[in-house]
Amino acid sequence: MKAGQKLVYKDSTYKILTIKNHTENGMQAMAVAPVDKNGKVDTTEIVIAYAGTNFADAKDRATDLQTVVLGDKMFEQSPAHPYTGSKIDGQVMTAQKFANEIKAKYPDAKISTTGHSLGEFLALTVSAENHWRNVGFNGPDPSNILSEKAKKWVEENPGMLTNYRNRADLIGNFGGDDISAAITVSMEMGTHLNPVDYHQLSNWTFDKEGKLKIPNNDYNQKAILQQAERYLMMEYTAKLSALLALRKKFQMSGRGISSNEQIYLDDSHALAIIETAVAEFKISTALVIKIYQDGMADAEKIWKETLQEARKCGDLLTESEILDELECVGCTEKRLVIEPCKDYQSKINKVKKMGDSFDRLAADIKNSIETLKQKDRDLALQLA
Repeated sequence: MKAGQKLVYKDSTYKILTIKNHTENGMQAMAVAPVDKNGKVDTTEIVIAYAGTNFADAKDRATDLQTVVLGDKMFEQSPAHPYTGSKIDGQVMTAQKFANEIKAKYPDAKISTTGHSLGEFLALTVSAENHWRNVGFNGPDPSNILSEKAKKWVEENPGMLTNYRNRADLIGNFGGDDISAAITVSMEMGTHLNPVDYHQLSNWTFDKEGKLKIPNNDYNQKAILQQAERYLMMEYTAKLSALLALRKKFQMSGRGISSNEQIYLDDSHALAIIETAVAEFKISTALVIKIYQDGMADAEKIWKETLQEARKCGDLLTESEILDELECVGCTEKRLVIEPCKDYQSKINKVKKMGDSFDRLAADIKNSIETLKQKDRDLALQLA
């Protein structure tokens, strides 16, 4: 690959803006930008991709040990003869320098990072230090080399870093998840003799829209929920960016922002927040409702099993006598099934009612925006 080359993935085209290959420490990276249908490169959206561990490269293997495991940002070129002045900048440092170059060259760009394995370790580090979004795969946790400022930003901005990990991958899961970036997925790969098999990037598959496919099994329910929440946050961020662009458009008119324009921006901002909150609420409540429904099913199952066991033990008793004996020990259908299910149903109704309130609030804001656009024809023309 070389700078200027175009990459096609499904229906999307990207152009490689620049490539960095640091021969001394082994760090490799590229910056890419999307290309629209007219062939124009959109440098307002740039992704920096960092290359993962090449196990055949001694520099990458040394970086895995020195930086990932031991937390040393410097690179010892002669591990067998340390203290000989042979230390140079490590991959983490040159990864940040490359990011600085891209940031300086494209100051108005919205930059994000990606990577796999060591590449995701570098990408997570760079994103945390620069307050950028990241989505990558099988990366060890970089908290042992992050600055206190970066750690604080990560803590205050959950969901900005997304590190998909194979549950069975010992390499990618190294270091725990102190930065709370991991979405751990059970890939249903069975047993492999070679542990590296679980670490391969090729294990991950995507749908036609480029969204990662997560197998729908019991273990992955949390991962599916986490993924949905991350996509919601990305949509919310995109809406806010669009509003900022619209604000600039209004300001460029030369007369400042009118009261109606300010109302529109405020209402749209509120709508973006409400719609994101509604979507997050529905995702979370869907899981809660399922838990309640499972509880109702379990209560019914426990009662039936209890009744069956009682019938086996009291085969000389009538049905009413069996029920009377069970009642003596506080075991009744009312107590085990009817009352718990009534409580569960009440909670489900309360959750659904809260969702309806969110929907009504969003609808009211939308109506307010539409009414404003109808009253202010100049505003409507600017939004067209």
